[in-house]
Amino acid sequence: MTYQYIYNHYRRLSIIIIALLSFSSCTENIDIDTDDADPVLVIYGVITDEMTYQEIHLSASSGYFEGNKNPKISNATVTISSDNGEIYQLQEVADEPGTYRTTTQIAGKPGKTYYLKVITDFNEDGTPDTYEAEAKMETKVELDSMDISYEKIGKYHYYSFNIYAQEPVGDNYYMCRYIINDSVYNQISKYIIFDDLSFDNQYIKGTSVGYFYDDSERGKYVDDDDYNEMVFVTDGDAVKLELSNINKGYYNFLKQCQDEKDGESPFFGGPLSNITTNIKGGGIGYFAARSISKATSIAKKEEAQ
Repeated sequence: MTYQYIYNHYRRLSIIIIALLSFSSCTENIDIDTDDADPVLVIYGVITDEMTYQEIHLSASSGYFEGNKNPKISNATVTISSDNGEIYQLQEVADEPGTYRTTTQIAGKPGKTYYLKVITDFNEDGTPDTYEAEAKMETKVELDSMDISYEKIGKYHYYSFNIYAQEPVGDNYYMCRYIINDSVYNQISKYIIFDDLSFDNQYIKGTSVGYFYDDSERGKYVDDDDYNEMVFVTDGDAVKLELSNINKGYYNFLKQCQDEKDGESPFFGGPLSNITTNIKGGGIGYFAARSISKATSIAKKEEAQ
């Protein structure tokens, strides 16, 4: 079967995509003039089902054409609570302004809904403002395995990341993050996102979720405008793939970030018009929850016959 849904962040790179089940969160669209808009609070954070220190990032939007990094927002009160009454306080990291981290390691649970509350005097008018969001952690979809095939497309060679998993019934949305050797590709621009339009409730048997450049052919791309954004894989690389079942709102947010600003960071300069957000109270950004399923493989330079 040929899957036609293409993720095209790279001009030369085509990524054939899939996706899994989720339910939509309540989201809203914000219309803001990107030329002269007043700064707004940017909130971004994800709670996962891994036992770790969960983080929320706060910053202020900067002018779209200023090219400056967004100012970080300190001295806020940040809490995450769950639908069964658990409350977690977050503290600002001493050497990372604008980064707020749970005081203990916690793990979210699939099926639970989590609530974010941020209190800060963003406008510095003496009255604290409250920003809130909620996110449901969708059902975990387990990766049975992954493998990596070496393929030729046109005159170029690529390494294809292929997954094996049972796709559940319903409209589903997914994101993949990948780690190559010790390099974690955690920018929004590098996430692979997809839906299950072609294979709802089927077993996914070796479907490619991404094609990555062959490092031995790096010289062919040095004059390409996107060279610095390309991801190269070489023979013997260890690859870990993380699959997350996400809701439609978060999927739309990620896609719009990639389409609008290449998604290098959730804290891009300037608020974008009509960007999806689930932040209430006048802020932008996204608070999400996701479970993580992992699989690993080794890249081998063996071209398919």
